[in-house]
Amino acid sequence: MLQRFDRPALPVDPYPVGVAKVTAFRYDSALVLLRLKDAVKLRNGEDADYLTGRPFLVSWQDAKGEWRQISVPAGLVTDLTSVPRVLRAIIGRVGPWLEAAIVHDYLYIAWQDIADRTPRDENRQFADDIMLAAMNEARVMPWMARVIHWAVSTFGGKAYSNRTEDRYVDLGDPEIQSQLALRVPRTVDVD
Repeated sequence: MLQRFDRPALPVDPYPVGVAKVTAFRYDSALVLLRLKDAVKLRNGEDADYLTGRPFLVSWQDAKGEWRQISVPAGLVTDLTSVPRVLRAIIGRVGPWLEAAIVHDYLYIAWQDIADRTPRDENRQFADDIMLAAMNEARVMPWMARVIHWAVSTFGGKAYSNRTEDRYVDLGDPEIQSQLALRVPRTVDVD
């Protein structure tokens, strides 16, 4: 059985001090997702979980013009984009907002990685604002980005403030390593 953890090996505080205005956003690395071969057999909800396969790096600019980087840890357990069933005809679980949703997922749980930390309203607001800035950078249709931002701002409180166990996995776990193809097998033409 896959070993899950409640914090990354090297927890980092991704939040600004106090209330921060996000003035710009950029993606600094590719998003690498893993879906293990038996993921569908281990469902925790309606679909299987995914894992970030490498650190996912993004940066945001504050009101002073300073750029700050956020590193979503490798091994983050994610359900991709959480969308209520009634909205799935408009907003799917995968779309141009996916990367923004992964960063948002991380920022909604990262407070738990920091010793003696409790959920803070300014950190939740920051997570929601980062998601909006990330969707704008990904050129999500403005009306759709606003709807998604409104939905997480309005209905995300419980998801943010509730503790979530088993948030990460160790990608060095032999069970995960055994599922990754190290080389693509060569095909041999037989004539």
